Amino acid sequence: GGGLRATPIKVEALALGLPVLQPETPGDPEFARAVAALDLDLAVIVAYGSLIKRPLLTIPRRGFVNLHASLLPAYRGAAPVPWAILRGETVSGATVFALDERFDAGGILAAAEEPIAGDDTSGSYLKRLAAVGARLVSETVPRFVAGALAPVPQDDAQASRAPKLAKDDARVDWHAPRATLDRQVRAFQPWPLAFTALPAAKGPVRVNLLSVVPADVDPGGAKPGDILAADAKHGIVVMAGDGPARLVRLQPEGKRPMRDTDYVKGTKIIP
Repeated sequence: GGGLRATPIKVEALALGLPVLQPETPGDPEFARAVAALDLDLAVIVAYGSLIKRPLLTIPRRGFVNLHASLLPAYRGAAPVPWAILRGETVSGATVFALDERFDAGGILAAAEEPIAGDDTSGSYLKRLAAVGARLVSETVPRFVAGALAPVPQDDAQASRAPKLAKDDARVDWHAPRATLDRQVRAFQPWPLAFTALPAAKGPVRVNLLSVVPADVDPGGAKPGDILAADAKHGIVVMAGDGPARLVRLQPEGKRPMRDTDYVKGTKIIP
């Protein structure tokens, strides 16, 4: 309905009788004063979209620690899981590190590996990694506060970036090989969703791609992006950079996800 609603974290905090502070920015002086009044030993950051700077960093006695969804120093940035899947990683994980004023570059306290399966989307992997990360934080924080853990500096020379995604990053390039398209489709679920435009009888139609697999269709002399089939028998098959690819599951704009064989029953795609 377009109305604002509280995040699950806020709902749970209020149910537990915990104070909830929601500054416009973490640099708000009023917020710093409120945090100082809490007399904190440690602050823990998870999936917070703003950089924490001084003087806020220095208010808790042991500073801030952050849970990051990669094995640092790999994939520093806002979208570590999509970029790990895009680049074909088979293992990533979670890292708890001591926050400093650099972006995802503080000393490492603990890390845990988690395999990336061949059918993982960013959504499925993050759901699994959330449980791994929660355990890692709950095991690491008491040891750090007790002085049993010291941050280990990251090797900046080994760092890689995972910048914030934009919607247009998800546009499919049919010149890419099918394995690359598969990674793109999985990496961009649940957002921003890989997409392409298909030539339909009433003009091009945009569809989001949810599953793309190699297809056993004769490509003839087709060029990347050409439609090789669009019928109830073969589904929708498009020529990719290294062969035919079938769009097994897709989602037309404003509609539910469906199989390609169902989609062609109601929309005439022009081969």
